[in-house]
Amino acid sequence: METVYVGGRSLVNHTKAIVTLAVGDRYLHHWRSTCEANWRAYAAQHGFDVICLDKPLDNSERARKRSPAWQKCLILEQDFAQDYERIVWIDSDIMINAAAALDIIAGVLPEKIGAVEEYPYSREWRHYRQTVHDRIYDFCEGHAVVNYTAREYYMTYGLPSGFDEVANTGVLVLSPRHHRAVLERTYFEYEEKGGREWQMEMRPLSYEMLKAGCVQWIDPRFNVMWPAVLFLHYPFLIRPTMDHSYVARVKRKLGAIMNLPSLTTIKEACLTATYLNSFFLHFGGLATDEMRLVNQRVNSWRDFQF
Repeated sequence: METVYVGGRSLVNHTKAIVTLAVGDRYLHHWRSTCEANWRAYAAQHGFDVICLDKPLDNSERARKRSPAWQKCLILEQDFAQDYERIVWIDSDIMINAAAALDIIAGVLPEKIGAVEEYPYSREWRHYRQTVHDRIYDFCEGHAVVNYTAREYYMTYGLPSGFDEVANTGVLVLSPRHHRAVLERTYFEYEEKGGREWQMEMRPLSYEMLKAGCVQWIDPRFNVMWPAVLFLHYPFLIRPTMDHSYVARVKRKLGAIMNLPSLTTIKEACLTATYLNSFFLHFGGLATDEMRLVNQRVNSWRDFQF
């Protein structure tokens, strides 16, 4: 069976592993209470070890001044990584729909990094992306970094604008043999710009992976962003605490339609529906408290009752 590595040496059972970093009581608690069971179920089905690191991989002053998210770039240099042919990095705020999710490694070439495209270029997805951005920028009231296209995404960071794609680095299919250099180069050559609006390591890491020509796009269901789904499909759940009359209207209208007793139950229904439509559901750091609202007992739309 799979193992969980937290601190000491892991016992290797497979040639591939799922790895995450959960530093601090809050993040480790969320992972253990909400994610660990569904990660283990998925790992058992597809032959992965599960490795959860609860200590920083770099304790330098530079590392302490920036988000631990950067340290995903160091996992392939760890001793345990040499025991595996493939490593799947998954951010610790991701839930896995083990009843539906396929083997994420299947079809990804060993020399390629499997990743979900953040800015799909089809006309339909460009429209959706712009709608999501419009609503997020309006909600953030001038505190977001504005970028509607992949080229803008890099340019605002100070990178060349040579790519029309962005790899979401919350989920990455990696090979220790092939990809250590590109991850470490990102870690040591770039600095954090500021707060979460800069998305920590994602801009430079995506840029370096694309520059190296090693990205292979995978099914978008492997990294479904709850904040994007929320702003696009469920905007009635946003700002509920700022306007009590708004809450009352939502409860009255949606409760009457769906016979749901509370706004919390409505949110649970929306989150669970999104979970059912995903392989991996990503909460984007700020929404981790909402993970507990996903009804993991529901494995099919036929079971979808509240």
